Amino acid sequence: MTTNRPHSLPFSVDAELSLRIGEAPLANKKRIELLRQIGLTENLTKAAKIAGYSYKGAWDTIEQMTQLTGDRLLERHAGGKGGGRTCLTERGKQLLKNFDLISAEHARFVQRLNRLANGLEADYTLLTDIAMKTSARNQLGAIIVSMLQGPVNDEIVLMVNDKLKLIASITHESCRELQLEIGAKVFALIKASAIEIALNEVSSTPRINHFQGVIDGLIRGEQGSELQIVIDEGSRLIVTVNNTLMDDMQLRKSMHVYCRIDPSNVILAVAA
Repeated sequence: MTTNRPHSLPFSVDAELSLRIGEAPLANKKRIELLRQIGLTENLTKAAKIAGYSYKGAWDTIEQMTQLTGDRLLERHAGGKGGGRTCLTERGKQLLKNFDLISAEHARFVQRLNRLANGLEADYTLLTDIAMKTSARNQLGAIIVSMLQGPVNDEIVLMVNDKLKLIASITHESCRELQLEIGAKVFALIKASAIEIALNEVSSTPRINHFQGVIDGLIRGEQGSELQIVIDEGSRLIVTVNNTLMDDMQLRKSMHVYCRIDPSNVILAVAA
């Protein structure tokens, strides 16, 4: 089956910096611009107009920021041309300086993300397609590190990360159609129902995937339950079990379990 994907603009990462105290917003680009203009003009009316605020909106914003910091951000100096000046306090200047420092580091971080974004567009599109077209709850990006041809199926060894090795078994024809080779990037798809769990370590068969982990989340349904298991190799697996097994094994959160995945239950997908 052929999938036609629309042409799009280059993939990029963007993020707006916002500082918060608890759940309350303290400073963002617009609020900091208001502080900056107050420092430059020493006039709240002019600063508000330049920063895109009404006078009342600017005053209310400064009041909110003052309440959150617990310190005055502005001070009023009487006299002089125009009847007086509105200036930043030392605390206001410090907040402005700190935001600029954090903003510069934030910009460098976003630049690094954009350098890493090359090739992500195809991967993201593929993952979106997979999520719509398969019931596999576990989707792991991996690199092929070795391939062994067997009588009927080929054994494909994958590295998901520095610690997690995964073995898949697929037919010669599938291997050929996917044009698999060592070093290729693939996605390993594993249905949640295809993962077996045990309380004790099962015999370590070299050609079977065995992982030890901890139940990090548990959702019980009417007939079956969903487990979120963080395995020692640093990844998270979604496993479904029927409630009878759930009760018999007395499964609960923070419990150590062992996962078993037959290589034939690992489905491989590649970017088109």
